[in-house]
Amino acid sequence: MTPSAHNGLSRERAHERQLSVRLVWPFVRVAGIDPASVEAYARAGYDPAAFANPDGRVPHRLVMETLTEYVARTGDTAVGLRAGEAVDPADIEPLERAARSSPTLRDAVLFVARYVRVMNEAAEISLVEGPEEVFWRFRVTDGVPQPAAANDFILAYASTFARRCVGDAEAPIEVHFMHAEPAGGVDDYLRVFRTPRLKFDMPHNGFVLRRSLLDRALPGAQPRIYEAFEKRARDLLAGQTTGLRQDVVSIVFAQLPHGRLSMEAVARSLGTSVATLRRRLRSEGTTFAKLVDETRRTLAETHLRSLRMSVSEIAFLLGFAHVPAFHAAFRRWTGSTPSAYRAALRGGEALPKVS
Repeated sequence: MTPSAHNGLSRERAHERQLSVRLVWPFVRVAGIDPASVEAYARAGYDPAAFANPDGRVPHRLVMETLTEYVARTGDTAVGLRAGEAVDPADIEPLERAARSSPTLRDAVLFVARYVRVMNEAAEISLVEGPEEVFWRFRVTDGVPQPAAANDFILAYASTFARRCVGDAEAPIEVHFMHAEPAGGVDDYLRVFRTPRLKFDMPHNGFVLRRSLLDRALPGAQPRIYEAFEKRARDLLAGQTTGLRQDVVSIVFAQLPHGRLSMEAVARSLGTSVATLRRRLRSEGTTFAKLVDETRRTLAETHLRSLRMSVSEIAFLLGFAHVPAFHAAFRRWTGSTPSAYRAALRGGEALPKVS
């Protein structure tokens, strides 16, 4: 990006989540250089040289809008699947090399989850575990609409990554897509994911897997390489500008058990005003109330799985005034009560809801 173009970026864009240009490379690899897309990036201040720099970053929103326009203009609805299969391990360095040096597939997935922001500041990866099955979930955190091709890319690359980790991995039990079933059929999806259990219009992108698959030892496990690459990933993440969302969530985590949580207190901790905090969160596609709600849900699910605390203790730790308020919130999140959710985990019932 030229200096003049950089200076022309809006203040709002400075707070947008960014992607590594490395995530654009696989699309160019399978679709070629699309002149209309090049022009769209140039209008936003990103010339072709910006995409040749492996350390370059571009706004998440811009990439999603450009991809949406490309598919609408060309009719290339399978570009995301092809790009996901075409990701070279070097595109995602140091994440993939370190992950494939992990002891197990679970360690590899959790490693990528910890450091995914090196590649995509808007990405969140998690494992929602039941007794026999696990949901490997992918979400975006900035509210930017994801075209079907972006969902396809995420899942196709994750599938390719898992096979590179463990060899010829077993097919997932189910694959979930947030977008509608494509009008042109699902033949390409069947080929890529090797399962007929494809579910569209789902709350999240992800895979339902047998839990035992995550415990598979990786043939390429190398502790020294893993440690070296993890240090590199940690340094890269530390060198990035931390988004406001992460700053707020960290403070919320710390304050919830003490019952002192308020937007005013968080703003003071960040050295800003409530009005500025509200405006900046809105520019990142979220609100303070939404972040508190998401943080509470994450903690609730984690504590209920551990089986170490009572429901009333969890309600207290999450800052609820009383247990019925926690019950009402948990039912809104999952459609279940905390006790029923925990009982399902202990009794070996179906995977907990993740909507």
